[in-house]
Order: sequence, then C-alpha cells, then structure tokens
Amino acid sequence: MTQSLFSRWLRLGTALALAVASSPAQERAGEVVVARVDGVPIYQMDVDRELAPLAGRLQSYAPDQAEAMLRQAERQIVQDLIGKLLLVNAAHANGLTVSQSEIDDRLKIVMKSIVSGGSPESFLQQAGISKADLTEDVRRNLLIQKLVDLKTNEIAPPTDEQITDFYETNRDKFFRQEAVECRQIFLDTEQLGSPAEVEAKRTQAEDLRKMLLENPGLDFAQVSQQKSEGPTAANGGYLGFIRQGDFLPEFTKAAFAQEVGKIGPVVQTQMGFHLIKVESRTPARLPPLAEIRDQVREGMLQRRKAELMKQLVDTWRKSTKIELLVPLEDSSEAPPATKGN
Repeated sequence: MTQSLFSRWLRLGTALALAVASSPAQERAGEVVVARVDGVPIYQMDVDRELAPLAGRLQSYAPDQAEAMLRQAERQIVQDLIGKLLLVNAAHANGLTVSQSEIDDRLKIVMKSIVSGGSPESFLQQAGISKADLTEDVRRNLLIQKLVDLKTNEIAPPTDEQITDFYETNRDKFFRQEAVECRQIFLDTEQLGSPAEVEAKRTQAEDLRKMLLENPGLDFAQVSQQKSEGPTAANGGYLGFIRQGDFLPEFTKAAFAQEVGKIGPVVQTQMGFHLIKVESRTPARLPPLAEIRDQVREGMLQRRKAELMKQLVDTWRKSTKIELLVPLEDSSEAPPATKGN
C-alpha cells in the first residue's frame, strides 16, 4: 500500500458508511452488490458515486480511452473500499471507540472545508448524501485514524542522516517546476450548435477584454464573478498556481507567456474562450533541504506507517471472507467468492 492509497482509505468514507450501515440481512433491495467483506456489502451505486468526479474530468477524452480509465479506477475503488472495511473491522476488534464529541468536532472541520458558499444542507443534497451518512463516515474515519495511531505509535521518525540521504537520492522528486498563479474569465462553447454561435462568444470575450483594458480600475475577479461561466466564477476565476501540463495546452502556453498583472489576448480551447490574468510567477527551483526538512521527515514517517499498515492489512485479509461479485480484471466473468482474495 503506497502512501497515496493509505490516504485514499481515509477519504473513501461516504460509500463505506453507506455500505457498513447495512447488515447482510438488510441489503438494499434491487441494488447491485459488487463485493462483501465478512458479509458486509459494498454497492455499485456507492462505487459509482466515487467515480462521478473522474467521469466528469474524462469527458474530453476519446470514448474508448475514457472507458478504460473508468474501469481501472472502478477496480481500484472496490479494492480501496475492501481495504477500508478491513481497517474498520480491525479497529472494532481492538476495542477502539469514538465519542460523540469527537464526531461533532470533526464534523465542524469537515463542513467548513467542503462548504464554500451556500449551506451544509445544500451541499449534502447536491452530493446525494444525508447528514446521518456523513456522520457515520466521520465516525469510521476517526476509528481508522485511532487504529493507525495504535499500530504505528512505536515507529521512530527518520534521523537527520536518513533525511539527508533520502533528499540527495531523490533530488528530482523535490524539484519544483515554474508555476504561474492566475485567474480567468471563461465563456463556454461546448454546448453550442453552430459556428455562428461560437463566433458570437468570441466577440463577447473580445468585448470583455476591451472593457478591462480601457478601464484598468476594474477588478478582474469581480468581473469574472459576474461574467464568467462555469464553476470558477464563484471564486472570481481563481485557478491557483498551475504548471506546464496541468491544464489545457493552449491555456498554459498563453498563461506562461503573459506578463504578471497583464490581461492577455483571448485564448480558445476545446472548452471555450478564456481571458487570463497572471497574478504572480514562481521560477523553477530545487528548494534546499533546510527549507523542506520538516516536510521530508513527515513524508518519510508517513511512508513507514503506510508500509506497516499494508503488512497488517495483508494479514487481516487472510482471515477475512471477501466476496468479489464483479470482475476486477479485464475478464467477462465475475470472480468467485474467496477467503482473503
């Protein structure tokens, strides 16, 4: 289990909460079960919920390529949910519990981090989950964190010599590419049906650029909130720092060519038209070890913990009945129910 997989187990909570809330005798009628862990079901609809954000990002890919990537991600999500159920079961076996006050405190943090504008209720409705599901998710994540703390509390942090050796051996991993911090005003053309409609959008984008150039006192972020289309409008078009390869090629090429504080020419991509304002630029550099020593130490420590937890999960798998009811490889046949599969 890599560190990223370990982190996913701590994130893949809502689907797991929904699954574990049902006992084997209370499986939701009419819903497809993709796996069971000691009789506890994992449902296809819960896997699909985890897949939904990826499906949205793959809309611009070729259909065959997008389908292959979705199927690969689906298999990984099923395995991740199986792994998380094993962790929850192990937490219970070790007598770990979570108090209501701990749940309430974590819920406040969770809701603050995921709700930017609007209400918690509207967010939950949009996400298709209930407050009870989210609460159960938080409880199980806290259980898993307690289990990890219990099982890894004796792992020693790396020494200064080990940190230095790791940094010197992996200097390429710490190299930071040039990045630009930017905002955009975006006009969507993906749903337009004719060249004339696309040209009308181009004219609209050019008019917005002219207005901004002729009125330098206008707030670009405020104009983006009012005129931009798509989810970035709510944040004043803020995209944060982007690096080469992070975004659409026409966009990144233009952004990296622009001067800080300037509004560049209208850029056309497969998604639509973009007005870009670069707010700052960070050069490519290798940060010295003294600057990132604490980050390297923490990363090495978390990796050691993840390796130990992988060994434990592999051991728990051997004593657990895991039923895989859908194929997790490129096969037309569903795998049989097995123990420790």
